[in-house]
Amino acid sequence: MENILFFNTKRDKVDLEPFLGQYNIFILCKEGHLWPHEGSLVQPAIAGCFVIISRIMPFTEIEYWENTDADILLVSDYLMDLYRPKVAWEAKGYKYVSYMSHVFSLKDDLFDEQKTLENDLNQIKERLGNSPSYLDEEIIGSLLRVFLCDIWRVFFRKVYTHADRGLPSAKFARFLIDVQQECRTQRDVTWYADKLGITPKYLTEISNNATGRTARNWIDYYAARVLRRELSAQDVSLTDLSNELNFSSLPVFSRYVKRVLGCSPSEFRDSLENTDLSRLQKSMIWSDDDEYLEELPPSKDETE
Repeated sequence: MENILFFNTKRDKVDLEPFLGQYNIFILCKEGHLWPHEGSLVQPAIAGCFVIISRIMPFTEIEYWENTDADILLVSDYLMDLYRPKVAWEAKGYKYVSYMSHVFSLKDDLFDEQKTLENDLNQIKERLGNSPSYLDEEIIGSLLRVFLCDIWRVFFRKVYTHADRGLPSAKFARFLIDVQQECRTQRDVTWYADKLGITPKYLTEISNNATGRTARNWIDYYAARVLRRELSAQDVSLTDLSNELNFSSLPVFSRYVKRVLGCSPSEFRDSLENTDLSRLQKSMIWSDDDEYLEELPPSKDETE
């Protein structure tokens, strides 16, 4: 079994049934109609729609018109695990996608979603069409990662349009985006709650409901990523860095770094110069997944 395959319905007239349950399937419908069958349930996809069918989804058939123009990417679990972007709430995110429609109507409110995904698929197709050469697997994997990141952007926009029915609410999805953009200088739950027009207690409640983690945990998670990057640049003094990151004083900065990274700012920088892979240095390795959250110590103000 190959790890990645690309088809076009118009060009290849491919029967997708043998691939169901074997691959994760991504379909960009550019013209015509598609009908994915989940038992007796059928949800049509028309031009401008994007279809996601994970390998474990119980689909039995995918029909399409003869003149339908759709690009189809088939990806094995192996490549998905190897190159997928590590989004901290990814496991729950895919669970929510399965609760929602697997057919996404593409828009250009935030960015031209169809054009972006089509460009991603075209780059993968071109690489797959070439004779195998040095580093092709790594290049295709990198292109696949970009494609999956762009899918996550579509997913976030989709979440905004749904009420909170056990799904991550629109406000929580907005909170995650805000934290990633603002945590370099803003790390207070109240600041994000005010931005959303809700109370800190409610923000923590919807965060807990969606992910089992508090709003403070998510702020600390993304702030830790910023701290690792900024502390790695050793040409900036700790005092200047503390000011740049909007801490009230160097001691406050040091306490925060100690809490979220498990070591002081100076210890972190010392670890970068230590060639011995000590336990401290291993703990500083860039982590973008749930394992980091498992290690994150509870904050003192979890009751916000």
